[in-house]
Amino acid sequence: MQNQEQKIAKQAVLKLAIVAGVPGIGLVFGVGLLIFLGVQWLILGKKSVLLKNADLPWEVSWDGETILQVFVVGFFLVGQIIVPLGLEIFKSFTNLQSAMMEVRVQAGYILGTYVLFALGGFLVLYLSLKSFFPFSEGWFKFDLRGDWFFWGLGGYFVALPMVILISLINQQLWQGQGGSNPILPIALNGQDGLALALFFITASIAAPVFEEVMFRGFLLPSLTKYMPIWGAIIASGFLFAIAHLNISEVLPLAVLGIILGLVYTRSRNLLSSILLHSLWNSGTLLSLYVLGSGNS
Repeated sequence: MQNQEQKIAKQAVLKLAIVAGVPGIGLVFGVGLLIFLGVQWLILGKKSVLLKNADLPWEVSWDGETILQVFVVGFFLVGQIIVPLGLEIFKSFTNLQSAMMEVRVQAGYILGTYVLFALGGFLVLYLSLKSFFPFSEGWFKFDLRGDWFFWGLGGYFVALPMVILISLINQQLWQGQGGSNPILPIALNGQDGLALALFFITASIAAPVFEEVMFRGFLLPSLTKYMPIWGAIIASGFLFAIAHLNISEVLPLAVLGIILGLVYTRSRNLLSSILLHSLWNSGTLLSLYVLGSGNS
């Protein structure tokens, strides 16, 4: 019994070391990168990396009504009413409700729900903007060339210390009563390889692509019709946080959204913010996997 307890204790220490150590290394690097960028900005001013493309505008042909239409209909109506209601009706006519106890079915259900949500949102986006085709240069840019990878990776390291700091402050404000990721209990209780792969596709591929197209590709540039670019970055960051419908996590998500906006406006390439978003979600999922391993 004592040997077994010692083995469990060693496994727990190893898990904590991995969960804390990997982000810890990134945290140190991120602080160093922040200092470097700050010093460069003070010395070079408008020629610094932080201010690259800072004043480069988008040509916005549509108005606020179109922006509201895309998000009210494409994001909230489709995502929060139509898709959930349709799936509930589908479950009532099948035996899916009883099968939801299986972790693979839950993982597939979550992925399927998100894909339907994203397709509905993209359809509304397309129908809302098709009368404005063709777009001027710079809209919805996916370009494998250029420095998008370094912007995405660098943005991830910069986000680590900033989001962690805001999260610590946020925990004090909410007295540890913040919400949790809906994948958390499933990931902790099940270590099925296929289920984890489905979770990864949802969190690290589907979500970053859809959310970056909607919030950075469409919303942020559209807001520049009514405010300066820095204002659009902040506004889109907070709207990104609010759209997650978790009031206790608005501050950390808003900081992440602002950093995503900075990375996108500086690189002018959606691949950069998608990479940052994917790295962030993948890190969270990896932590859940390490913590959950061996629970069964």
